[in-house]
Amino acid sequence: MPIRLKLALWYSGVFLIIITLFCTFIYLFFTHREMNQIDNHLSERAIEVHHSIKLIDIYPFPIQSLVLPNIDVFSSPEILLQIVDPKGNVLSRSNSLGNQTLPISKRAIEEIRQNKDYYETSQVHGYQFRIYYLPLISGEKLIGVLEVAGSLKNIQRSMTNLQWLLAIGAVLTATFSAIIGWFLAGKSLNPIHKIIQTTKEIEKEGRLERRISYQGPMDEIGLLSGQINSMMEKIETMYRELEESYETQRRFVADASHELRTPLTSIRGNMEFLRMLYLEKGELSMDAMEDIIEEIERVSRMIHNLLALARADAGYKMQMEEIELKDWVSEWINQVTLLSTDTVPFLHDPLAQLEGVSIRGNRDFLQQVFLILFENAFKYTKVGSVGLHFTTTEQNVIFTVQDTGVGIPTEELDLVFRRFHRGANARKFPGTGLGLSIAKWVVEKHGGTIEIQSILDQGTKVSVTLPRI
Repeated sequence: MPIRLKLALWYSGVFLIIITLFCTFIYLFFTHREMNQIDNHLSERAIEVHHSIKLIDIYPFPIQSLVLPNIDVFSSPEILLQIVDPKGNVLSRSNSLGNQTLPISKRAIEEIRQNKDYYETSQVHGYQFRIYYLPLISGEKLIGVLEVAGSLKNIQRSMTNLQWLLAIGAVLTATFSAIIGWFLAGKSLNPIHKIIQTTKEIEKEGRLERRISYQGPMDEIGLLSGQINSMMEKIETMYRELEESYETQRRFVADASHELRTPLTSIRGNMEFLRMLYLEKGELSMDAMEDIIEEIERVSRMIHNLLALARADAGYKMQMEEIELKDWVSEWINQVTLLSTDTVPFLHDPLAQLEGVSIRGNRDFLQQVFLILFENAFKYTKVGSVGLHFTTTEQNVIFTVQDTGVGIPTEELDLVFRRFHRGANARKFPGTGLGLSIAKWVVEKHGGTIEIQSILDQGTKVSVTLPRI
């Protein structure tokens, strides 16, 4: 069942219940009011008759006798009067009763014996009458009962007409409310239909950048539209990231295949040369074997770097510990010194500056970062120097690796952290283009940053910022 029809039925059903209760209240209210008016009219007429009744004493006997008025004076076609003695014998009645008498119920007799007036509804001449019983008391003795009856014919006719009027009004009102409910439900659900239509079009066309256009107030539908748009934005972002990840992975595999092909081709060529030389002359070439060893080391380094990047892509979690910088830097700074030459010396600030400074990190991965930076610095610097400087603040410690090498063109600075990227100047030197990608991953895992500043043919400065503890 459509939700629009459900809402219309619910709306009309609830309204029908409310209007039924209201009509019932109206009917009971008017019935009660009309009956009260009749009862008041009957009691007023009874009082008039009662005031006209006289009680006389008969001497010399201790007997009292009722002197009744002409009660026809107080009667009318719809008002019946009757006076009976305590035994139920009729003493007087109006001509409007004809040969009939007004009944007295057992409940009325019980009330009269307690000297109480009483109202009840009874059948007289085949019609409903309202009867008022008024005890006639002399001293403490009941000497008669005055009955005043009023026809309910007119009020029954009025109440019947009111019933029909209220019933027809309730049905018409419920029908009208169902129509209004149908219209309002459709108007309220119209934005939802637009949302459904828009989502169908997005699914059909595959346009994740499309959004739901909603200009109404920020009610539940407005919030729903905003939530769907927010969800679509996240889906679009995730889809774009997935596409970029796929493209990066595809390019990574292609670049890795290309980079591995070159040393493997060289190794194969040298091995074939060695085999041929040994078969022809029974000799081996040291140059060919050294070249094979060099290429194998190159492949090993590349596989090591690829493994590190694969760990990065897989969300590898490093084991962290507190590192005292002075002792830790002194462990690997000697390895860096071995890379220096007479034409490119290694200069560094005093390690005493790091006294009492600690960070939280992984010793091996951070050491790999600085070895990558210094290998690049010495590789691309033929004349000049390579330096290491320390700067400490309350929150961070900054390592600066500076060289006087070939530098990096300004337009390539944003590309140096891409995997396998090698600029025009870098292609003249051996390498895989993976080192800076690994360094960036490791530094960011430590909550730090890595920045590069470079001037072509003047040198490069790499700053690594790590948080202190």
